[in-house]
Parts: sequence; structure tokens; C-alpha cells
Amino acid sequence: MGGGGVNSQQTYEEKYAKGYGVLYPEGHVIRFYERIIKYELGLQGGKILDFGCGNGTHAAYFMSKGFEVYGVDIIQEAITQASKIMGSKAKLITPNQSLKGVFSEQQGGMFDIVFANQSLYYLDKKHLSLCVQELYEMCTQGGICFFTMMSRKSGYAKCITQELDNGLSEVSLTGRLNETSYIHFVRDTSELATIFAPFMTLYIGEYDMFYLYEPYSVEGSGHHYIFIGRKE
Repeated sequence: MGGGGVNSQQTYEEKYAKGYGVLYPEGHVIRFYERIIKYELGLQGGKILDFGCGNGTHAAYFMSKGFEVYGVDIIQEAITQASKIMGSKAKLITPNQSLKGVFSEQQGGMFDIVFANQSLYYLDKKHLSLCVQELYEMCTQGGICFFTMMSRKSGYAKCITQELDNGLSEVSLTGRLNETSYIHFVRDTSELATIFAPFMTLYIGEYDMFYLYEPYSVEGSGHHYIFIGRKE
């Protein structure tokens, strides 16, 4: 769950209380480190801000690679779990809270990598724009960003019950997941690049976490876009 998105907060409070959260780093995150951070960019350490850090699994992975990781999330139980990994570097924030000053004691709150995995799409259009700008300002010169957004190819898009004026879509899930959530979907890679325009585009990609064809599963695709950029 991400650092913002008041509409989905209660859903994730309940899910984390029941043991929600990845136990191992996800494949696309490992590939980001191995293919981009390590091979393409040759980065061997630095400070990472994990926006929407969840239970701290990805923070632990980056820490094992020599990085110093700080994280924020709006879910208390997630931060309780993440604190066992990051200590006081895991901070609870409120939905849509400004990140300014949250890590001011850490060299002015500047980071070599700003990382937001499956968290930014819970923000409406206005707060997504504000958040991206803040993450840009908190990134060191030449620093790297890694962002993911849910695409319209995702099975969630088939479950939209209402399109809101603020850029979010109301999604009502039934079956395995019985919940209502609010998602900011991205239509294509052109829109993706526009959303993250403060950063210079380095790589644009995609991943599909798990896909069972209908009628075996009505959930369909878990398609997400990946944006990797640099602060010039």
C-alpha cells in the first residue's frame, strides 16, 4: 500500500492485520536492481526512499545489497512490521501528507534512489502530481527513480464501477477479493512518461505479475507499467 490514498486506507489496514504483504522481493524489483542499478548504472550503494514500503520486504532486499533504506507508508501495521527491518527509518505518514521534513535529519532528506512500487496509483491526479514533484526535489542530482503504475490492461480495469473527476476509478472486486478500491490507471506509455515528466526517461517497461485466462480466472491480467528515470 502506498504513501497516499485515503480511499483505500481502510481496506489495507484490514489486509495487513490479516498478514498481507510480500514475503520475498518481487521479480521485477530484483530485475531492476540486477539489470539497471548494478549492471547498467553500476551503483553499489547509497540512500533509497521507499514510498509505500509496506512490511519492509523490498527495503530488506536493498539493504542486503549495501543500500541505506528509508520508508514511508500510511498503514500502521505495515510500519510496525517494517520497523523491525529499518528501525526508526520507517515512518508512518497520513494519506496525501507532504514528504517535506519527514527525513530532514538525513542530510536534508535527499536520496540517491526514490522507489515507489505499486503505491503511486492510489493517489488522485492532483496528489500524484504533487508527490512526484516532491520525490523529484528529494532526489539527488543524477539520482534515479523507479515507479510503477497499474495499466488499463489490468484485470482490475474490467471491474471499474465509476470514473471519478479526480482521476481515480472506483474498482469493485468480487470472488477471491471482495473489496472496493480506488485506482489511478494509466492508458499507455506516453501518459506514463507525462506523469513522471520532471524526471528524464531512462527506461520504460512493463510486467504482469500473474495471468490466468478466463474462464479459469475472472481477475485476468495484473499488468503494470514501469518508469525508470533520472534527475538531470
